[in-house]
Amino acid sequence: METNLVQETNREKKKLLASANYRRTPIKVSEGVYKDECASSEELIVEEVFFQNSFGQYNQAENNEDDDEEEEEENEGGDSEDSKRGAPGTTIIIDFERLDPKFLSDHAQVRESFLNIVWDASESLDIAVLSVHCQVKLGVTCVAILKDGNYMSIFSEPLKKQCSFDIFIAGDKDVLDLISIAQQHLDFSKQARMRYSYKLRGTRPFSGRYTNYENDLGEILLENKDLYFHKRQIGTTQTEFQSIHVYEALSHKAQSLEGYEKSLETDVDNYYTQNPELFRPNQWLFLDGVMQSSYLGDAAYHEALVHPAMLAHSVGPKRVAIIGGGEGATLREVLKHKSVERCTMVEIDAGMVEAARNWLPWMNNCSDFGDGNCFDDKRTDLRTEDAFAWFLNRFSEDIKTPAELQTDPFDVIVMDALDPEDPVEFAVHLYNDLNFWGTILEAINDDGFLVMQLGISPTLNDPGEQFGRNYNRATLFNTIEAVGFKRVFLFEEGHSNFLTPWSYLVACKSEKCAKEWYLNEAELDLRILERILPTKSGTPALKYVDGSTIKKYRRPSSAWQAVYCRKLPRPVECATFADVKNILLQRDAFKSIFNNGTKATIAKVNMVKGTVISSMDTLIPMSPLTYNKFELGSNPINTLSQSAYSAVAWLKDWLKNCNITRALVENDFHTGKISPLLERHQYMQHMQLLEIDIEEGMELPC
Repeated sequence: METNLVQETNREKKKLLASANYRRTPIKVSEGVYKDECASSEELIVEEVFFQNSFGQYNQAENNEDDDEEEEEENEGGDSEDSKRGAPGTTIIIDFERLDPKFLSDHAQVRESFLNIVWDASESLDIAVLSVHCQVKLGVTCVAILKDGNYMSIFSEPLKKQCSFDIFIAGDKDVLDLISIAQQHLDFSKQARMRYSYKLRGTRPFSGRYTNYENDLGEILLENKDLYFHKRQIGTTQTEFQSIHVYEALSHKAQSLEGYEKSLETDVDNYYTQNPELFRPNQWLFLDGVMQSSYLGDAAYHEALVHPAMLAHSVGPKRVAIIGGGEGATLREVLKHKSVERCTMVEIDAGMVEAARNWLPWMNNCSDFGDGNCFDDKRTDLRTEDAFAWFLNRFSEDIKTPAELQTDPFDVIVMDALDPEDPVEFAVHLYNDLNFWGTILEAINDDGFLVMQLGISPTLNDPGEQFGRNYNRATLFNTIEAVGFKRVFLFEEGHSNFLTPWSYLVACKSEKCAKEWYLNEAELDLRILERILPTKSGTPALKYVDGSTIKKYRRPSSAWQAVYCRKLPRPVECATFADVKNILLQRDAFKSIFNNGTKATIAKVNMVKGTVISSMDTLIPMSPLTYNKFELGSNPINTLSQSAYSAVAWLKDWLKNCNITRALVENDFHTGKISPLLERHQYMQHMQLLEIDIEEGMELPC
């Protein structure tokens, strides 16, 4: 059907309605049937807006054409596209509140507004209107029947100052614009509120990746009518690489609409107007429907991504690279460091950078510690090109780098790109490519770091990651270990506003980085004070991260340990940990006696094979370093005390001479290995495992 034909037909119908060529049929209501609803009236007025035969002939011609098409498909043995898809559709439910009661009481005006919505929507969707039916009873209820089973309806409640609007559109169409059309004709005052739900119906075949509205954009934001209100689209665009949606909304559970409205007042001076940032709506960035970041989670997510690794650099990073990060918030956090002389940001999508400038200025605003927009900072080297190729062309050992492309290595590389669980083909290729990750290793200085976000944190009930949705992440871990990173740390942050904790990975090129990673809380706070640029406003430059926060990042969650130990083949340390029968302090396990001037060691209790012997007075996890006198002398803050070191060394040597134990975990077990279990239970590296059964009173042969 031609678009102009539908629009012309709808315009003719609209003219017909305006000329009042429709009928009104009073219907006598039986006594008592509508007693509650129509206490003041015994009549229910039913209006049927219908169209003359000329339009009926047009619709009949369409129906005949459709019948011919269906008959042809049946003869060919095929199904229609909608039939193949399980007849998908979209339902929109809109609730308007605090509308003008005068408007809602004017039934003719409500009907006119509804008809205007119907006409505008039908022309926008290229769908013919077949008929409109209205009834008046205290409020107005109207239903518009459109071609192909589509419909719209309105129900007004003047006494409650409310009006509800429902839409169903068959097929796989993007009909989000209908919300703004409805708002245009019904939202007449600043006090009016609108809540809506945009929900996909029916089934759609999975093509390897969900659509915008099947992803977070639909499931988290658009479908929730009661959870979120004041939903507003700030901007949307389709770039060469992805769709971009920016929204704002208030959460009914976490935020106050009344507080937000009070913060906008201009004629009063109170807590709300003095602190408007505490009541502003949350804002979200969605790429291809997947939530990337938000206003409420911005500080926690981006500060956790950048600062733990940057602060762990021994002298402060001078050269930093960012892969992705098109919204500019990762760049903003990097530029807060005084030591940074150059930050090269490689983002493939120039449209994302432009969208962030226009719709998310708070994410790339460096004016409080720098000069305006972060993208324009003199230390920023923004490259809108493929980061994969950019690094391969400059640091791959297999490619001779032209002189004009030669670049010095970086102190820190921050990867803020695709989530590993993203099923797109490029993500699969990226996290499996040994050549690329080997190139990243070559692009880092000897004392440098790689840091990246790892997506949704695992739960206690997840399978081993190689068997679940996170198989890309499992492959990435194998790749990181294979290319030669010496130490790898996992941590997670639960305040990033992703509705689930988020995980991160830090990898070091040198074993020495562990000393810097395990700085104590006071040293971390001192580094923040010394290394972070002060703000012009006097507010803290870091809103979320401090020494105490980073200290918590040193231990992966128990869920990471559980999932790690479900991988195949099972990691050695997982079996060791599972085989531990008991843990005893050395002083509780043995005692020394002197017999005829000779020292003897006697078992104080019965001990079975598999018992762990520790010299520690506490099982609080210690720093997993290889201890020697030189390390203790040069870095006393993050190592065992001299007495504790002596106890560990003595226990190892003494039990070794007895030939009854072995080290629970080898000292060099961490090298190049990702092990959440060892990061959680670092004391394991300072313990001995009993290899025989010992009875109480038994004298040891040493």
